[in-house]
Amino acid sequence: MGRDDLGYWSIPANGLGIVRARTLLGNLRLWDFPRSEAAFLQVVQEISQAPIPGVYVLIDERPNKKVYVGQTENLANRLLSHIKTPEAKIRNWQRALVFNDGRSSPQSDLTEENVRLALEDYLVQLFKINRYEVVTSATRAPVLSPQQTVLVNAYREEINWLLSNKEKVSRFIFGKRDDEIYLDDVKRMLIQRGHTIQEWGTLYGVVDGQPTIIRPGSKKEKGWQITFRGSKSLAQLKKRDRFLAHP
Repeated sequence: MGRDDLGYWSIPANGLGIVRARTLLGNLRLWDFPRSEAAFLQVVQEISQAPIPGVYVLIDERPNKKVYVGQTENLANRLLSHIKTPEAKIRNWQRALVFNDGRSSPQSDLTEENVRLALEDYLVQLFKINRYEVVTSATRAPVLSPQQTVLVNAYREEINWLLSNKEKVSRFIFGKRDDEIYLDDVKRMLIQRGHTIQEWGTLYGVVDGQPTIIRPGSKKEKGWQITFRGSKSLAQLKKRDRFLAHP
């Protein structure tokens, strides 16, 4: 998780619904605003009239938590297109989170594409382990210079701290891997092993024509544990008329 010695500053939403936050001892700033052209233009005006590089997250919380993560050298152009003509996979997003260091090109550290790509990839993995449905197309982790690595690692800590304070994430990536396999990886692995997926969701699916209960579980002191709220799913498993997928 991010370091609490970074400090956290935030102000309540203004009349346009914009929430501003930042780390006090870091460089990263966060703008959280609704899908509104007026709110978006206000955010752009606060940073700069010049092209603004950064990474962003579009959030659709209805009916399930869905996000789209992107990076760009020009936030104004990219986000305006998402507001006016959104992609079908995130057509109904309601709020955007924009990360920038408060500077425009070429002063911003986020002008370097490899830095943005690394942070985009990190955000995708972070939202996945927090069980959001991530609809971003494939991302890549670029080869970083030593200087870029230091910068990206610092920004990752700030991202953790900002998102945890906003209660968007509660689980964090430690080291190179996490103990849990992402749901889209589970689906791909099943298909590679010859299974047929008729339906696939965050909690339920149909695999090889058989109703399937999907339960990621949680890591406890004595190991991984699956919790069933209510008796219906557990009763179905006891009757052996359901599959259980446990990532």
